Amino acid sequence: MYYIIVGILILVLIILLIEVIYYNKFQMARIRISEAENNIDILLQKKLTLLERTVKIIEDFDPKYQEDQILSGLLKIKNKKLNNFELNKELEKQMAEYKGLLDLESRLKEVDALNTINFDLIDIDNDLIAAKKYYNDTIISYNKLVKCFPSNFVALIFHYPRKEFYADEKVEIFEILKEK
Repeated sequence: MYYIIVGILILVLIILLIEVIYYNKFQMARIRISEAENNIDILLQKKLTLLERTVKIIEDFDPKYQEDQILSGLLKIKNKKLNNFELNKELEKQMAEYKGLLDLESRLKEVDALNTINFDLIDIDNDLIAAKKYYNDTIISYNKLVKCFPSNFVALIFHYPRKEFYADEKVEIFEILKEK
């Protein structure tokens, strides 16, 4: 009887130790996810600010453009409370609209302030790509913890849900497919 009680206690201690180890892994993953989300949020806000500056520059450059005509979706973005996934999608739409405007109005390509902003936007987009990759890699690790044994017990106990990835869709591909 003594050996059975000792065996059960050892088994319970091993289970608790395993659960503590996986709990700590979850905490580390959540910290990395939070860090990645914060970096993405900062980059998206910078991108939004730069796009807002382009509106003023274009409006000053050519009075035929009114603020509500240039990148009209920026007003919606400012008035809504969007999460990073939604903000990212909206900013991608605004970037496409901005690039289309630059293609239509070739004189805008000669404006030094816009050229500077364009280089900054390219840098931010490159940083966003890297930040999203880090985020997605971290989400893969986290979601594995949520789904795999024995860490899924910790996820169940502490109600850790699966998290979504950044899936950058190429809008141009969908537009081409719509035309066919």
